[in-house]
Amino acid sequence: MKTSSTMRTPVKLPSMPSERAVTKTYQSVNMARSHLEGDNLIFADRDGFNRALQHGFFLLKVPSYMDFEYGDRFAYHFFEPATAGHLLPYTGFKSCTFSNGYEGYFDRKYDQWENFYIEQKNWNLIPPEVATLGRQMAHVGICILHSVLNHVGIPRSDWELVTSGLSEGQGHQMLAFNHFRSDKATRGSKFHRDSGWVTVLRSTERGLLAYIDDELLAIDPVPDYLIINFGSSIEVLTENLMMNVRANVHGVVRTERNGQRDRMSYAMFLDSNLAGNIYKYGPQGPIRVQSVEEFAVQEVSRTYDDNDGAL
Repeated sequence: MKTSSTMRTPVKLPSMPSERAVTKTYQSVNMARSHLEGDNLIFADRDGFNRALQHGFFLLKVPSYMDFEYGDRFAYHFFEPATAGHLLPYTGFKSCTFSNGYEGYFDRKYDQWENFYIEQKNWNLIPPEVATLGRQMAHVGICILHSVLNHVGIPRSDWELVTSGLSEGQGHQMLAFNHFRSDKATRGSKFHRDSGWVTVLRSTERGLLAYIDDELLAIDPVPDYLIINFGSSIEVLTENLMMNVRANVHGVVRTERNGQRDRMSYAMFLDSNLAGNIYKYGPQGPIRVQSVEEFAVQEVSRTYDDNDGAL
């Protein structure tokens, strides 16, 4: 079996704990806090930027122009049958399919997860207010990408190449909505790494865990903040630099409810175009190591399979 140079170092993890166990057992990460000044990422603490790169997660103050009302509504209802009235534009997406294999509704066999993924070119199919929020989340993520590439020392002239155009507002911009079915007695989601560059996450409840500094810790939402994490593409690019970016393993616990509303979350995934390439950066500049398409197959297959062991 051919070994890929982009495979991450295996991490042996325990089985995903329950929601009750997390509340009693797992400490919260002291995530760095940040905000945007114009398009520039500013951290509250002097060591905040470097801590964010090391942890792979940080908090971003929600920009004043963002309104989550319609995104939350979509996340709570996209999986329901089409409903008349004000919920009509937010329901009926369980039957929405695309031919490309990575958009549309997904019922995850081994997880409580059910998802709806939709790329930017198809946002005309979702409520316009949700599409607007998607564009805002993508803009925030690309601003973060610019700041990180600058911080680790990647020359501006190489950004478009190494990100397959994402740095210029192109690439792969996908909204992902998650509903965690408490009536399904399995894990919330598998431990995994995101495959792309930057993930902008809207989450309102505890339950997200990450493997940081050799231990599982809780990534807890904070009111008025988005959770940001880095994917494997940026980890591969920066792994040989003096300052590198971690794409830490994370997953969601089994949601347990007693008549209460199920957990939801949604994210903006920012990734390279599938026609592009994955690069590592060295003294002589960017070195191509793999096609994005090959990399995506490798990473995605490990995200949704039934293997709870090392990844």
